Amino acid sequence: MSETRYDAIADELTEEILRGRYRPGDRLPSERDLAARYGVNRGAVREAIKKLEQLGLASVQPGGARVQPIDEASLDVVGCLLALDDAPDPRLVEQVMTVMRTLMQLAVREAMARGSDQEITDIRNAIAAIGDPKSSPEQRVHARLEVGRRFMKASGNLVLALIGRALRMQMFGGAGRAGQYLHADDDHAEFVAQMDRALASRDADAVIATFNQMVGHSEQQVLTALRTARAASNGHTGISP
Repeated sequence: MSETRYDAIADELTEEILRGRYRPGDRLPSERDLAARYGVNRGAVREAIKKLEQLGLASVQPGGARVQPIDEASLDVVGCLLALDDAPDPRLVEQVMTVMRTLMQLAVREAMARGSDQEITDIRNAIAAIGDPKSSPEQRVHARLEVGRRFMKASGNLVLALIGRALRMQMFGGAGRAGQYLHADDDHAEFVAQMDRALASRDADAVIATFNQMVGHSEQQVLTALRTARAASNGHTGISP
């Protein structure tokens, strides 16, 4: 039995659920019907259904697997939604950004209170790379993501770090597709200097205020680019308004 094959089956069924072909409470086709549809044995279908269960999109019940409400799914379903179309849904991206910004604010406060001197120095070095004129745009984007990771680590909050990493990976890694719309501007030198001063004094409020200014413009650029791309392609995702 090929893992690639049942992964492909799970991916196709996931897309069909997220696009609304199957609604919450609907019963998925039987193992026999799915095996015939994909030309595989029932064991491969069973493994594919297990992946849907892990995502929280389906539940195996007497009589077959039934689709679960998307708001009861696992966090990993965010990545599936972002990967549905070439240009991710701006509404979903905005929601993810809002949550990531809130998590960052919590991470900053905990990092300023509990982070070691070395961890704060590491954050300052990562922030300096954002404003380095010798860095390529790709390097500056990477530096911005690295700043977030270092704040999460310095917070000492494992749960916060894990959730932050999961959202980062789904938004900007793999098939999330949102990363291609994130660009690092060349005009962050003053923000970088302000952030460095705030970090040196462990002023959490100043760090958060500067961070919000720095990312706010970029977030709007991403959302504008996504809306333009979506309008051009007339794409859509399964996320509810």
